[in-house]
Amino acid sequence: TYRLVQAVAGKNPDFKIPKILAKQHESGKPFVFNFVELAIKGPVAHITVNRPEAMNALNETVITQLGRRFATAEKNDAVKAIVFEGAGKAFVAGADIRYFIDNIKAKKISDIYNFTQKGHELLLNIENSKKLTIALLDGLSLGGGSELALACQVIVGTPDASMAFPETGIGIFPGLGGMLRMARHIGTALAKYYVFTGATIRAKDAQELGIITALVEPSEIQATISKLIVKGKTDKYAARTIPARFEQLSRMCSNDNVPPLLAGKIPAGIDPQLAAKTTRQLAVKAPVALRIANEIIDQQEGKSIPEAVEIELGRLHEIFSTADALAGLSSGGRPPKYKGE
Repeated sequence: TYRLVQAVAGKNPDFKIPKILAKQHESGKPFVFNFVELAIKGPVAHITVNRPEAMNALNETVITQLGRRFATAEKNDAVKAIVFEGAGKAFVAGADIRYFIDNIKAKKISDIYNFTQKGHELLLNIENSKKLTIALLDGLSLGGGSELALACQVIVGTPDASMAFPETGIGIFPGLGGMLRMARHIGTALAKYYVFTGATIRAKDAQELGIITALVEPSEIQATISKLIVKGKTDKYAARTIPARFEQLSRMCSNDNVPPLLAGKIPAGIDPQLAAKTTRQLAVKAPVALRIANEIIDQQEGKSIPEAVEIELGRLHEIFSTADALAGLSSGGRPPKYKGE
């Protein structure tokens, strides 16, 4: 950038090289952009991912800055709760897909592994924090964003909130604990349904499923956070009764129905319209991603969360080495042509 501006300045005497650019050039270091902000207001620390032009997508810089801001807030004795939120219309719209594509093409899958491992460490710290950690969902959250929210001890949502796991549609699986935390919230079968299909979980549904702790209007957010601080921590994975209207979705991905479903066949004993719709949804997903996600969720059942994380990480090199992963991540919204390899 400096050389380009220098060339322009050389042809235009009235044009001066900006001092900030000249100074940065002299330092020999790149600019450091702040994508994560920390604001402490009384007993509440607000950590905001401020990258709205990319829908607050996670990359190495964002994860590093999230970790630093979180560590600062956690060390502050005056802070009782740490609230994670996103700037603009989204909470966090997953991981930065370009980062994955670039590293696959450069044959640096180990970098993707290290990035994901670092993300897991952060999310485990958030989940196990001595402070009350709260995800504020006031808009879209996808993939890694939904996984960040699930790692928090409490989720506060507004009517505009939503969650989804679109990864199997782009050749990979949810890699930051979304599968294991969803299964602990709503059971293995229903978790498989949302992971396989990528179906959107609306705010009201998430509340009824016990994923969202409090569903409130935007004007009620601060008062709700204050009440949650007074209430203190609870077991977010406490046993619950899943509403009857989700029963068919759960049965769709029961142990008996998953094999025919992944083979492209309509499972028996399910509402015909729902079964046909789900089969069509899975037909455009990456077969390898569906198979590995199914295996991971089964293997994670009954394991501790750290053990379950290691199971996910253990399949990371495998999934990102597939032709389907590169095809899906590079599709740019067009239906990818998956080969199943």
